[in-house]
Amino acid sequence: MKLLKATTTAFILLLLSTIALKAQVVVYKDSVRNVFLTGYIQAQYEKADSAGIPSFDGGDFAPNVDSRFMLRRTRFAVGYSEKFVTANVEVDYVQNNVRIANAYVQFNENRYNAFSLGIGLATVPFGLETPYSSFALESAERSRLIQTLFPDEKDCGAQLVFSPRSSTKWNFFTVSLAIINGAGRNFVDYDSKKNFSGTVQLNLASKLKKTQLPLLSLGGSYYNGRSRSNTNTMLFNGYNNGVKGFELNTKESNVGAYAKRIYTGFNAQLGILTKLGVSKFNFEYIWGQQPGTASSPTINGPQASRSFGVQPTTNIYNREFNGYYVLFNQSIAKSPLNLMIKYDWYDPNTFISGKEIGAGSSNSTSGDIAYSTWSFGAYLNLLKGNARLAAYYDILRNEKTNVPEYSNDIKDDVLTLRMQFRF
Repeated sequence: MKLLKATTTAFILLLLSTIALKAQVVVYKDSVRNVFLTGYIQAQYEKADSAGIPSFDGGDFAPNVDSRFMLRRTRFAVGYSEKFVTANVEVDYVQNNVRIANAYVQFNENRYNAFSLGIGLATVPFGLETPYSSFALESAERSRLIQTLFPDEKDCGAQLVFSPRSSTKWNFFTVSLAIINGAGRNFVDYDSKKNFSGTVQLNLASKLKKTQLPLLSLGGSYYNGRSRSNTNTMLFNGYNNGVKGFELNTKESNVGAYAKRIYTGFNAQLGILTKLGVSKFNFEYIWGQQPGTASSPTINGPQASRSFGVQPTTNIYNREFNGYYVLFNQSIAKSPLNLMIKYDWYDPNTFISGKEIGAGSSNSTSGDIAYSTWSFGAYLNLLKGNARLAAYYDILRNEKTNVPEYSNDIKDDVLTLRMQFRF
């Protein structure tokens, strides 16, 4: 094991030496102010079963491409704190696209050290996996469920947080409430409605204080928003000429009307310490109403139920959905090795299934197909957690439907080999 650790560490340092040597961690600190610079890089190779597949593992594969090297995330952040004010600006480079990942100012009350109020672009307070650090994720990516509801995990708005200091009796209780645009990372909102997102998390392990139980938490979340219609037709689950699917609602007042975007979720975490290491379980279940579109030559099936970042120009499809994921992660004694298994399920339309999808007159498309994913992974956490060498394999299964391209399971499994480094 010592030889494996030494060899792997040397390998990572060799490949990342040009990055590490150029990277500078600059910290300025005086009696009032504190400035820090940090960042990380995720570089990877992917091999898919087929060329040009839609994918949630770093985005769709280009036509005629079934393997690729890519920079999954390249982030650089500047943080600042002074008395009761903190600020953070984070830039992300992803596949020829530079974008803002965070731009947030937060005011912290210093009497009870329990409340903070922030405004800007920040992570949406919902559930367990949405606010989870992309660098620390045990799996290669967030689940299909979370990537569909919160494609960027971020939104622009204001957020109030209640998180008491550790010395109080309420230190296990955290509440986050936000009013946001609902357009994701897009700074330009496309309607006048603002969305609400809130979560309550209970860190029970901090109250129990059991060495063998380092992690035990429960949480609940709620999201209430709207999406504007730009056409005179909206579709709802029902029967069209006696065929199960969608029924059309066509009237002029639908132009400028709003479709409901409502999610409810709960989550749990459990960590057990044994001689083998830490056995960790994550679980999250979400259900609700999600507006989307039909699939088309320009919108593939999985993207059709994704939350909007801009005004949709085609008819809105109102769907009821559910989804969940279960993750098990096992650290191996005191070694850097971790093993991971994850299962996630996402059904964008619980009203129809199987051969009902794509049936004549049903108005359904590949945007209504449910998916399950088995993920298997192994990774080494090195350099005190600042570097990781990882391998993941995702096995995807879709419903067999009457949509010609999805009459059987498509070949869209993905192998990911990743190296990441934080400075």
